[in-house]
Amino acid sequence: MRHLLLICEEYGKKFSIKFNSAKSAWLYFSKGKQPHACFPQFSIDGNLINRASEYTQLGHIISANLDDSCEILSKRNSLCGKINNVLCYFRNRNPVVKLKLLRSYCSDFYGSVLWELAHPSVEDVCITWRKGLKRVWELPNRTHSGLVAPCCGLLPYGKCLTSSKSIVRFVAGQGVLH
Repeated sequence: MRHLLLICEEYGKKFSIKFNSAKSAWLYFSKGKQPHACFPQFSIDGNLINRASEYTQLGHIISANLDDSCEILSKRNSLCGKINNVLCYFRNRNPVVKLKLLRSYCSDFYGSVLWELAHPSVEDVCITWRKGLKRVWELPNRTHSGLVAPCCGLLPYGKCLTSSKSIVRFVAGQGVLH
């Protein structure tokens, strides 16, 4: 790592680029608990780079413990906001128009290809989506969720993503991305 940072420093000097250590971080990746050992220190241009437990890169939250919870929660919260915006600004429109808007503006799950699709938090995203569909169609909250997606011409992603059949998981995964 230090060797790579030295290469960056040399490149910066050669091409008059100043690296900002305050906007940089390094992560120690570990599935379990991080060891209670001393972590090394890294610097660039003489400025210390802080260690982080999570970092946002290109809009995706990367966690040092390799857990997708923060990323999925962030996307779910974003989805809630987008659904509310569509329903607020287009409340007097036909439900078919609102559904098209929902599919166009609320279905961007950039970075979801990196998620562990069996993660329990993925179901929260699916629930949020189904609740949004119910609101578009002005259906009662108690309407069975299994009826909502097929009525809209969509796959019921929650169950498909965890299907025992790999082809079903694949097709559902492709649908989540579009």
